[in-house]
Amino acid sequence: MNFTLRPLAIAIALMNSPFVLAADGAEPRELEAVTISASRSQTRVEEMPLHTTVISRAEIEESPAQTLDQLLRNIPGMNFSGVPASQSDPTGHQTKMRGLGNAKVLVLLDGVPIHDPFYMTTQWFKLPLSNIERVEIVRGGNSSLWGNMAVAGVVNVVSKRVKDNAGEAMVSVGSRGMVNVAVSKNFAVSEALSFHLAADIYHTDGYQTTPSEYLWRFPHKGAVVTENRNVQLTTYFKPAADLSGFVRLGYHVQDQDISYENGSNVQRSPDFAANLTKAFGAGSSLSANAWAQQVRFEKYNGSSCYYQGGTSCLNSNSASLTPASVNSNVVEFYTQYGHQRYQEQGASLTYSQRLAGKWTGFEAGIDYRGLKAEDTEYFYTTPSNPARPQGNFNSTTSGEGRQTFTGLFGQTRVFPIDPLEITLSARYDTWRISDRANTRTTAAGVTTGGDLPASDKTAFNPSLALRYELTDAASVRAAAYKAFRAPGFNNLTRTFGTGTSTTIANPDLAPETLTGWEVGSDYRKGPLSLSATYFMYDIKDMIATYTAKAGSAPAQVQLICGGAALPGCGGSAKYYTNDQDGRSHGIELSGSWRINHNLSLDGWYTHTETYLTRHGSVVTDPLNVQLAGVPKDLASLGANWKPLERLRTFAEIRYIGAMLLDTTSNSSTMRFGQGSSTIVNASATYALEKSVDLFGSVVNLFDRGYSENTYAYNQPYNRTLSQPRAITAGVRVRF
Repeated sequence: MNFTLRPLAIAIALMNSPFVLAADGAEPRELEAVTISASRSQTRVEEMPLHTTVISRAEIEESPAQTLDQLLRNIPGMNFSGVPASQSDPTGHQTKMRGLGNAKVLVLLDGVPIHDPFYMTTQWFKLPLSNIERVEIVRGGNSSLWGNMAVAGVVNVVSKRVKDNAGEAMVSVGSRGMVNVAVSKNFAVSEALSFHLAADIYHTDGYQTTPSEYLWRFPHKGAVVTENRNVQLTTYFKPAADLSGFVRLGYHVQDQDISYENGSNVQRSPDFAANLTKAFGAGSSLSANAWAQQVRFEKYNGSSCYYQGGTSCLNSNSASLTPASVNSNVVEFYTQYGHQRYQEQGASLTYSQRLAGKWTGFEAGIDYRGLKAEDTEYFYTTPSNPARPQGNFNSTTSGEGRQTFTGLFGQTRVFPIDPLEITLSARYDTWRISDRANTRTTAAGVTTGGDLPASDKTAFNPSLALRYELTDAASVRAAAYKAFRAPGFNNLTRTFGTGTSTTIANPDLAPETLTGWEVGSDYRKGPLSLSATYFMYDIKDMIATYTAKAGSAPAQVQLICGGAALPGCGGSAKYYTNDQDGRSHGIELSGSWRINHNLSLDGWYTHTETYLTRHGSVVTDPLNVQLAGVPKDLASLGANWKPLERLRTFAEIRYIGAMLLDTTSNSSTMRFGQGSSTIVNASATYALEKSVDLFGSVVNLFDRGYSENTYAYNQPYNRTLSQPRAITAGVRVRF
C-alpha cells in the first residue's frame, strides 16, 4: 500500500475503533471550559472540526522550553528547528507546519497578527511565556476566516486576563548567561475597570552554531547574544453588562549581537491593540478590533577575514582559504547595513448571531490591514588593508511600498441531523500593493531601477467542515478548504547583496494558493484521549528563488543589474519566481492517558511527505523528492509525574527523523542527507509554599550534537548546530 492510501486507511480504522479521542494537548479536566478564539465563533475545543491543540498555562509552566517557538516544537504538525528564534536572524526564522514554511502559518495574539510586516516572520520576541494564558493551534487552511498567511494553519496566543489583584514575579538563570526576569500585576479597581501590567527581560549569551572543526574558516566568530525587553499595559473595561473591551499598549525591543563584532540586529516596536464588544438581545453581538505597530530596524551584517599581506584578506567564502592561510591578523568589518522603517494598521468588525434549532448561528465580518515599508541597504567590500579595516562602499539599494488587505468573511453552522454538524465559511479578499519603487545605486553614482506600477489581486477562499458524533465519546471529522499567501515586501521590493550574491525583488510575483482536505477521528472519555488525522495539501505558484543569468534574465533583473549582460551583478543574480507547485501530505497521531492523579502520559507521531510536483526550467530542485530540511518522521513521548504532593516532574523523549540536507548541488539523482536524532528534555517544579515555586529544567539532557538545517553537501562548514544541553533554574512567586 503506498503512503497516500496507508494513512487514510489508518485514520478510517481509528474512526471505527472504540479507542479514538478528541483534540489533544491539554488535560481532560481543562478541556471542558476551553473555547477556541481562533475559530471566530468561540467553538469548544472538543467540537472543532479541524485538528486542534490547546496548550494550557499549567503545561507552559511545566515545559522545559524557555521561549514560545521552542514550546511549539512539541506540538504534532509543527516543524520548528532546534535553533531557538533568539539565536536566529529575525529576517529568516520560519514558522513551519505540516511541512510548509515561509509565511504559511498565521500567528495571532488575541486575534491580532503578530508578524513582522516586512519579512512576514513571527515576532517571537514580543511573546514571552510569562504573559501567556494558553495557546491555540488550529491546523488546516483557515483563509476562509483569516485571509492571508493562514495556509497551513493558525496559532492564536491568548494573553493573561485580570481575575483579581494578584501579581507574579519570576526569575530564572541558566546555561550560557541565560537570565529571564518577568513581573506582572493585576489592578482590579472595580467590576467595570481593571488593569494588567507586565514587564520582562530575556537575555542569553547564546551558543556556537558552527561545528568546532570548521571554526577556523570563521575568524572570531562567536555566538548570537540576544536580549528581549517587553512592557505592556492592558486596560479592561465593562461600563455596562452588555458592553466590554480592552486597550493594550506595548513597547518591545530585540537587541542581537550577531556572531561578529560588527554584526547586530536592533528592533524597536511600540504597538497598540483594542477591542470593543457590544452584546444585544437574542444571542447576538458586535465586536470591533483595532491595532497598530511601528518597527524601527537597524541591521548590520558583520564578517571577518585573515589578512595575507598586500591586498589579500581571506574570508570564509574565499576559494584560496586553507588551514595554512590561518593567522592572527584578523580583520573584522561589516558587509551590509540595513535601515528599515515599517508600519502596520488594522481593524476588524464581526457580527455574531446564535440561533436555536438546526441552524445554530452565524458570523459575518470585515477585516482591513494596511502596511507601509521603507528599506535602504548599504553594501561594502572585503577590506584589502588592515590599516583600513572597513571595506569600500560598493552599492546601495532602496525599496518602498504600501500593501493593503481587505476581506469580507462569513461563517455558519447547521445540524441537519442531531449527530452531524456542518460548518461553512468563505472569504473574499482584495490585496493591493502601490506607491512602490526599487533602485540600486553603484559607488560611481549610477542608479538603476525606479518606480513600479501598482498591482491588485483578489482571492475567494471557501471551506466546508463536517463533524459527526459516533457516540458521546467518539467522533469523526472532515474538511476541505482553499487558502492563500501573498508575497511580502521582502519578495516584492527588497533587493540586497552584491555581485553574484545579489537577490533581486520581483514586482510581478503572484500569491501562493493552497487547496487541501483532511479527515480525522477523535475519542475522549475519562482519562483517555486519542486523535488521528490525515491531510493532503496541494500548493500552486510557490515562491522561491533561482539564478538568473546573462542573456536570459528577466527585464527587472536586467534593469537592476545594468543591462542584458548583468554587469552590475557579476553576470548572474538571484530572482524570485512563482514557477513551481508542491504537495504535502501526512498523518498525525496523538494521545494522552491520565493514569491517575499523579501520573499521565502524552505522545504523538507524525509522518509528512513534502515535495515539488511541477517546476519550470529555471528551478533546479527535483520533482517528487522530499524537500531538504523537512524530516518525514517526528515523534515524542512525555510523562508528567507527581511523586510528592509538592513536587511535579516532566520528562520527554523527542525523535527527529532523518532528512535531506542538499538535493541540488550534485547530479539530479544524488541526494545528501543526515541521520536521525533522539533528544531528552526534563523539568521539575517544587511548591516551596503555596505562593512560591522552585523550578528547574534541562533541554538536550545528553548534549546530543545534531542539525536540522540545509546546506551544500560540499560545504559542511555551513552546518548549523541545534541547541546543545541547556540547564535552567528559577523561582516563581505569586503575590
